[in-house]
Amino acid sequence: MNMSLKGFVWPEDGTLFDLSGYDISVAAGPHPLYDQKRDEIEANWLAEHEANPALFNGDMLIHRDVRIDAAGRLVATGHLTPYATMLWWRKQPDRPVAEHLFPIAVPITSDGAILAIEMAAKTANAGRVYCAAGSLDAHDIVDGKVDLDANMMREVAEETGIDLSTATPVGGCLGVRVFRAVTLFRTFLLPYDAEEACARVRHHMETDHEQEIAGPVVIRDASRNAHNYPAFMPPIIDRIFSSGSPINRILQGD
Repeated sequence: MNMSLKGFVWPEDGTLFDLSGYDISVAAGPHPLYDQKRDEIEANWLAEHEANPALFNGDMLIHRDVRIDAAGRLVATGHLTPYATMLWWRKQPDRPVAEHLFPIAVPITSDGAILAIEMAAKTANAGRVYCAAGSLDAHDIVDGKVDLDANMMREVAEETGIDLSTATPVGGCLGVRVFRAVTLFRTFLLPYDAEEACARVRHHMETDHEQEIAGPVVIRDASRNAHNYPAFMPPIIDRIFSSGSPINRILQGD
């Protein structure tokens, strides 16, 4: 087991856990890590930006005190902090003080595939394959609280053009934690098959000025080596393609 807050024990890294919901507050000022390591963070940003001028150092939410409370909710406190902090933090062998927290929608096509994307070369995650998602930022804050569901809807629409309001949510919230990064995810059943889903994404790419993705990726099995996945994706894929998963029961007509 690995510890986060005193008295709270996280499940082993890479182990999925059920969540009853979430309650994420936003505190004033940047994350304490930024104040502590500002010189190192800014020096690293100069190097990162020189190597990839397409990067943008906007504010994003970086978290602390991330835990699961007695009611089964994911609870945390976020700080709007320059993106440069995250680029520095993820290079550190101990990933100090901070926690990365982000939601991800997992769209499932009507023929049982996961709709993912490959990130474009200009992004900080070039070549990585995962379901469309993005860091939390000021757009996701409502009355001092973070709306993870709104972030999922927005990011999927912005990156792929897919409107999740036309999809059917399946099951509840699940989470997975890997190396001080916590991913909350929900599954959505799309009303069309993988061929049409990819066509919609490619059509969106024709007019998307951000151009953050290289293209759609269809995942049809739980092979962990099929694509360049980040660490949070294999546990999610295992769950989706397990025989007892809610999505498989629906697709099989149970």
